[in-house]
Amino acid sequence: MRVLCRVAPAAFLVLSLCLPARAASPEDHPAVPAILARAESLFLSMKARDYPAIFAALSARSREAIVAETSSALAAAAKQASPGNPPAAVPPSVVARDPSPGPEAVRSDFVAGGPIARDYWDAYLRHFDPEMALEHSRWQIGSVGKDRAEILVTRHGADRPAALKMFREDGGWKVGLVETFRSR
Repeated sequence: MRVLCRVAPAAFLVLSLCLPARAASPEDHPAVPAILARAESLFLSMKARDYPAIFAALSARSREAIVAETSSALAAAAKQASPGNPPAAVPPSVVARDPSPGPEAVRSDFVAGGPIARDYWDAYLRHFDPEMALEHSRWQIGSVGKDRAEILVTRHGADRPAALKMFREDGGWKVGLVETFRSR
């Protein structure tokens, strides 16, 4: 019995070193369904023009970049406008509320899906068709880590996929829209 107790662990060690190891595939990661569901929900929200849901699906960095850029654009347009003459670059719905809302007002508007958010996302969606990502692309999970992941989205006919960056924030997965599609 003593011999068996000494030989068994050694035999197990030798066998485990000799047998080929199966590398864990990213598809096997338990977070994959949640990652894919969040990315899909963003594109479905875009398709439905559900502005609060679009903003909620984004990473903190993406939300802050959008708020900062929108606030800056509104402030610049307000400076260029003469009194009683709304700036041409800013939709009338925005000017009617406040000619130069600050970042907090812009953030609140995006969260609520207000006129600034509507104007922003409508302009965005004139150049991006979420249907292409939903129905005319192949999705594959790329890398998956504890707080970061990538989904490889290949549009039919494209040579290379876009690597959609995902981030785990506040207990859920968020889409890095700015991190994915804007150059650094």
